[in-house]
Amino acid sequence: MSVQVTPHPAWVAQMDAALDPTREAILNTRVIVDASENQLAEGMTQNFLVAFYPIIRDFPRWLEVLLGRSPPEGENFFRDNIRVEKRHDAMWRAMGDGFKVPRERFQSPEPMIPQVQAFHGYLTEMCRGAAFGAAVSATNYAVEGMAQKISAKALQGLSKNERIGPRGRWWLEEHAKYDDEHPIQALEIIKDCVRRGESAPSVTEAAKMSLVLMKDAMVAAYAA
Repeated sequence: MSVQVTPHPAWVAQMDAALDPTREAILNTRVIVDASENQLAEGMTQNFLVAFYPIIRDFPRWLEVLLGRSPPEGENFFRDNIRVEKRHDAMWRAMGDGFKVPRERFQSPEPMIPQVQAFHGYLTEMCRGAAFGAAVSATNYAVEGMAQKISAKALQGLSKNERIGPRGRWWLEEHAKYDDEHPIQALEIIKDCVRRGESAPSVTEAAKMSLVLMKDAMVAAYAA
């Protein structure tokens, strides 16, 4: 790991305690439960993959904004993360292939549903204008930290789904095998920001709002 992990101040445990109910709510959304039981409805899943795609597609762009704002010691983290997230775009579209999503639905952007637009807009504004620690908390700590948990639960069912094939599980398997390195590295950046004067409640609230909007976007995308 390129960042040395330092002892956590007390506010980190308090932050995680504040985030845990929303994390659990995300894992209990219908799309994740259906995936974990290998009961995904094909049409709803196709719509979900397309409706939620703007978040996957634009994640590297948000990281590029953060790279431009990063102090020198964080630049390698963002550069490496951008490279990884660009690969994840292709993996998401491969999952679409597994669920028979017509490829033109990814190639010709469809209007964002309101809940996805709200989540997308929040991440955009946080990366552009929020205090740096809060922006990293909303983007890297909240969202990336949740991706591993989502994938691990979804694969409880989809690992048995022969129809979608290995490429259809590529995005999920890539995230499920993470050791959460990116969120750990992000947390070190956030801790440094708090040491320099950002408030712990502000970075906690940024992550919590991100997860709330993520949950709403996932629920709406599956029902689209």
